[in-house]
Amino acid sequence: MPQRFEIKSVTHEPNRIMFEWNDTGGMYHVYKDGNHIYEGTSADFQDTDLTPNKLYNYTIERHAEDVVKDVIVMQTSALSIEKNLENSLQSLVFTTIIAKSQIALSWECLKDVEMYTIYRDGEELAQVEANRFIDRDFPTHAPVTYAIYCERSIAESEETFNNARSLVAKVLGVFYPKTSQKKSSVEGYTMMKTIQAPSKLLIPVSDYRNPDSINSWRFLYKTFLEDEVLENPNVLSPNRYFEGDNRKFDPESRDFRTFVEVEVDYRNTNNPLKFTKEVGESVALGLDKKVRERQTASDEGIQIERLEHGSDEVGFNLKHAVGNPLTTAPDINYEVQAVFRKNGVFDISGFHDQSPDHEVYLRSDKASEWVPVHQSRSEGLAYMAGVTAYQYWRYSNM
Repeated sequence: MPQRFEIKSVTHEPNRIMFEWNDTGGMYHVYKDGNHIYEGTSADFQDTDLTPNKLYNYTIERHAEDVVKDVIVMQTSALSIEKNLENSLQSLVFTTIIAKSQIALSWECLKDVEMYTIYRDGEELAQVEANRFIDRDFPTHAPVTYAIYCERSIAESEETFNNARSLVAKVLGVFYPKTSQKKSSVEGYTMMKTIQAPSKLLIPVSDYRNPDSINSWRFLYKTFLEDEVLENPNVLSPNRYFEGDNRKFDPESRDFRTFVEVEVDYRNTNNPLKFTKEVGESVALGLDKKVRERQTASDEGIQIERLEHGSDEVGFNLKHAVGNPLTTAPDINYEVQAVFRKNGVFDISGFHDQSPDHEVYLRSDKASEWVPVHQSRSEGLAYMAGVTAYQYWRYSNM
């Protein structure tokens, strides 16, 4: 059997990415984000011109008789020594390799994770113990989305107070009957990658035509309560119930606990970020389920910070902490960091409490519909206690 033109290994070191591929003969050309950076017969390359955490796209072409015979496309990022201890997925190196014969995924190991579950377009493909997966039976003419999911106890988390937090979370699971002891003390991690049709990627760089530049992005994050009425986990409170939003996931719904929309407009060079935030009204009910009081919490706990990037990309850090104005209760907490490029590539990561429901959507000015980025169902109001395990997620594309 002829040797496949595939990448054999990728090695990440501080300020260095090294990769080698099967030497199937001919002249090799390497491009980085469309720029030609190597030509030769050696089947390996190393790059030292790197920025930590930034995604890079590499194309390896095999030439014979002045014709491009094979193409490999790879997306990866530089290794970051300084990790974000609040969200380890944000600085995690995730590598995607596309060749005619495979789509290969690999990622930095998460400490104390024993098993990863791999999904393609929502369908489970495999469970693996290693931090890599190769798919050889993939659609070539349609976009594909992979998801990698794993769990670990918060006692194994990098956070310095993790053991105490884990203990309290387990106690919550024992004494609050509607709370699962396992779920309250187990963190969930989801990594998603959307790949445009491989047949459109595996072409010579000279033939590739960049899509029309994106002029603007709209990013939408809403928290809501799916139920019509919810029981207050604080049994001593006279506010025995709270009104919910009585809905499912829906990017167009105006029923929410909190609402955040960020518009990125590259044409406005001085101020490319437009930030909108709203808080829904909280309504408390008595034991008879009649309204006792209503009030709207302050939106001061929702803050955005613009991150400095290149001329063709815009980034932001979004922090959210909004409480219930009618009772003493923990805030709804989440955080998001995002980078958007004019060429259509994005990288978004975040984490949040396991309550209430969270939904995140994205839409460019070239799209007519919202794309679901992240959706998480509430595990119950008790999960807003800051001692329970967070859910972590990251979504990027190529």
